[in-house]
Amino acid sequence: MMGGSPFDLKNFRLDPEELPETRAVAPRKIERRHEHFVMVPWTWVEALSGATGQTWHLAMHLLYLRWKGKGAPIKLANGMLKIDRISRASKWRALAELERRGLITVERRPKRSPLIRLNMLQPRGMFAFQS
Repeated sequence: MMGGSPFDLKNFRLDPEELPETRAVAPRKIERRHEHFVMVPWTWVEALSGATGQTWHLAMHLLYLRWKGKGAPIKLANGMLKIDRISRASKWRALAELERRGLITVERRPKRSPLIRLNMLQPRGMFAFQS
């Protein structure tokens, strides 16, 4: 203790050279998403004409999840949407707009993620309900 207090903050500082090099690492699941693509039915493109950007973004996300889940109903949790910068409020607004446009059917479940079924539009404007 050369004249300094043992509780002096300078005594507790680390040299920058002693610190391990750290960087943010994205999980592999998120990194691999850059390799994916979505096939969009033209009827959906027509139905989404004039929709907001968040609605388009969510529609593409739902089409991808439908393909990945082999047509099964989609449990739409907030986690992956948060990564895509879609807030809970935006999610619900976009779901309401997609439902109004006839592209999806939403099963609202108290205290649980909504269950989404995509309605694949027929070219003549008729619906073919698929799970």
